[in-house]
Amino acid sequence: MKVKVAAVQAESVYGEEEWRNVDRAIRYMDEIKAIGGVQLVCFPEGYPGPAHGPLDSKGKFSAHPIDLLREKIREVGVYCACSDVVAHEELPNVYYLCHKLIGPNGEVLADHRRSQPDEPELNEYLFGGKRLFAPGPGPTVVETEIGVIGLLICSELWVPELPRIAMLMGAEILISPVNGHHTPSLHHDGSFDTPLWETWRCISRCRAAENNQFVIVTQNMFNSDYAGVGHIAGPESMLAAFKGTGIFTAELDMDRLHYLRDTLYAFTDLDSGALRSKQPVLGTRPGQQRIRRPEIYGKLVEPLPTDFDFDYYLKELALGRKLKTVAGRQAKK
Repeated sequence: MKVKVAAVQAESVYGEEEWRNVDRAIRYMDEIKAIGGVQLVCFPEGYPGPAHGPLDSKGKFSAHPIDLLREKIREVGVYCACSDVVAHEELPNVYYLCHKLIGPNGEVLADHRRSQPDEPELNEYLFGGKRLFAPGPGPTVVETEIGVIGLLICSELWVPELPRIAMLMGAEILISPVNGHHTPSLHHDGSFDTPLWETWRCISRCRAAENNQFVIVTQNMFNSDYAGVGHIAGPESMLAAFKGTGIFTAELDMDRLHYLRDTLYAFTDLDSGALRSKQPVLGTRPGQQRIRRPEIYGKLVEPLPTDFDFDYYLKELALGRKLKTVAGRQAKK
């Protein structure tokens, strides 16, 4: 079986006018329908939102932007990964960054909440001043008719344990969309391309090879003068790479993936006669995801004093309350 994927490196609006991304997302879906044969669509992080602007979309819609997109997904009849930011259920000014998988009938099949959020200063830059993001429970994996799909977000892909856990949960296709730059910085100096994207493509190829899975990455194009990082990586090669704005596609050979996952090296593979087999020359180590010794990996779960504190948002909230109390007392004097 082959799965045709369309990843959207979307022309995106950042900030107060973010609500305009909904109409663009729907137009992208019409383009994908015209392409034909697409089974899985992948949008960027925080797209169509809301994420980078007001969470009420400035009152422009009678329904949530994701729900409006779901109607179009139902019409086109594809699986679709999309993203938004939602407010914490209990804590003020705290948020979750979400990555959703929508089924061909428009139903929400999975809702991944980023389990390793970015640092608060980076959050402020990316999400229009939203600083405090709570962590979700971990990788999200859902079984579908086109394969087992895992959901991560952005640099969660850089944490080897998370894609590995997703693979151990069964993920064959891993989607990890990126946000994107909207101003020059040390990550992007304003020139067309950036060294960071070459590293990102390297990371994706590593994850695809070490876990024998496909990895899909795309991003928001807030500035058309910047290069995009979009790519689709397989265990044996980079299937697609796209620096522009728009839609790029690739076919995922699930039968080949299953062969790579189910096979371990044997003399029949190493003998010259193997070249006469029906399988192409290997571009990766078959069965690599099975070559494991869990009993020696305990060090991975030992905390270190230098580890980032993902409960920072609780401490910032407590500090804010304390400062507010002190200010109130001083005002009464």
